Amino acid sequence: MNEPPLEKNESIIDIFVLSISESIAPQLTEPLEEKGYRVTLFSDSRRLLEVLREGKPNLLICDTTTVDDGFEVCRRIKADSDLWVIPVLVFTSASTLSDLLNVLDCNADNFLAFPSDLPYRLSLIETMLTTPVERLTPELI
Repeated sequence: MNEPPLEKNESIIDIFVLSISESIAPQLTEPLEEKGYRVTLFSDSRRLLEVLREGKPNLLICDTTTVDDGFEVCRRIKADSDLWVIPVLVFTSASTLSDLLNVLDCNADNFLAFPSDLPYRLSLIETMLTTPVERLTPELI
């Protein structure tokens, strides 16, 4: 028997996670699911970008410790006239200056170094969910 299509519920908070790590992905998704967020895990950045055209999540967490093109995914989202409003949190090893420069260069809204303290990670995510994304204009720079 087919179930009726789900109606868009404005009270549900959707979080997309891009990660291919069998060890890191659960660390990112499970605490969020326990908090009541609807979490969708992607292991393929192309599929993620396709799905973003169908509907925008409230937040995207991009695990750049395991996804080779994670920074490029963030750059593409932030350069897109429709997708730039999606808040992007980059999860990174950020152990070198080069890593930090990649984080800054991809225009992520925020970043978190791995490993991270769970209460701090959840607090940062909750803050990002309640803070609107703003695009800098030449007047604001």
